[in-house]
Amino acid sequence: MSAFGLVVLFSLLGAAPPTPSSGLRSAQWRSVVTVVGTDPDKPLEEAEIWLSGSRMRIEEGRKGTPKTIVLKTGTEVYVWVEGQSSGTRMNLGLAAKSGRPPHDYARRIEEIRSRGKRIGAEKVDGYSCDVFEFGSLPPEKGTYWLATELQGFPVKAIVERSMPLPYRSEANRTQKLEYHNTRVRIPGSVSEVRFALPTGVEFQDLTDLFLNKGRPPR
Repeated sequence: MSAFGLVVLFSLLGAAPPTPSSGLRSAQWRSVVTVVGTDPDKPLEEAEIWLSGSRMRIEEGRKGTPKTIVLKTGTEVYVWVEGQSSGTRMNLGLAAKSGRPPHDYARRIEEIRSRGKRIGAEKVDGYSCDVFEFGSLPPEKGTYWLATELQGFPVKAIVERSMPLPYRSEANRTQKLEYHNTRVRIPGSVSEVRFALPTGVEFQDLTDLFLNKGRPPR
């Protein structure tokens, strides 16, 4: 199991988050995510992402290292590492509490525009962007740079999230993530093959792991 998968195991079970409002029908892009205040040369995540309706495929990993694949089907999330024979399956509520950066902002563009507050305009990577603040509490609270030439796709975003502290009684800590999105294609060239589960990989339900079910006998 990947390090991110272990973080998920320490998260608390909770209700699934509300379904994001509809946005782009399809898109693909590259995202580099850093924690604000840390070394930008050491990103939290580098990923290639494909979006089709409510489904999303995220391929994490740097060149020369095995990729971690995250597949969101709309109701469940599957995680596995290329070349390994086991992976994990979880519902959206549990996945939202993991240490993995969420990319659901791409499906909330209409909501950000309609419910957010426009605070200005800037250029990012040559794109003219409307800058919006949206949300008052994590994980929705953030600032989004919506590129007008890309149907409002966020080429940059700074989003706050609440991180649970396993086995500790103090309140969750807040962390700011900065997303830098490039190579954006709308509509995306998204093949159905990308949303198929791999053959030969056995997926363990993380709910069973929390309840000590489904573990092989020692």
